[in-house]
Amino acid sequence: MVYWLQVPLSLLSVCATAQEAETALQRRLREHHDELTLVARYQQGRYGFAELGIGRNQYGKDHHPFDIGYYAGAELRVDRPELWGLKVGAYADGGFAMGVQYIHYFDGPRSYPVLRPEMGIGVFKAKMTYAYNVALGERMPGTNTHMLSFSYAFRVARLSERRPY
Repeated sequence: MVYWLQVPLSLLSVCATAQEAETALQRRLREHHDELTLVARYQQGRYGFAELGIGRNQYGKDHHPFDIGYYAGAELRVDRPELWGLKVGAYADGGFAMGVQYIHYFDGPRSYPVLRPEMGIGVFKAKMTYAYNVALGERMPGTNTHMLSFSYAFRVARLSERRPY
């Protein structure tokens, strides 16, 4: 009884369209931010270290979020501030974060250079990484060999910004 409706409805569905082809295309939203930042970081291994630095950070989103940056700063041991270090570093993240830092520790007349690769997770200006200190000289007591690091880059000044293009 209902079979006589099946053929006309089938033919009608072949000719039907849900929306016009031009409106089906979506523009991809792309963002790019370029900032001068204050980098704040805390590292916890056997000993806790806090860091402040100044850097340049470029982040945004295209197909997925991205972030690249470089900075210079200083870190010091929280419970023994006479142990401190000057550092420079660079990083990139977009879900997976990786970076490298060169640190020169000072404790009175002694000094200790370190190269620190790191990897972990990060989105935009925040990241959590595992880092390992590779000694470039004789190891100084009171420094970590490996650690977990949390960092965020606070905007100080906006250098440029591009929104959907």
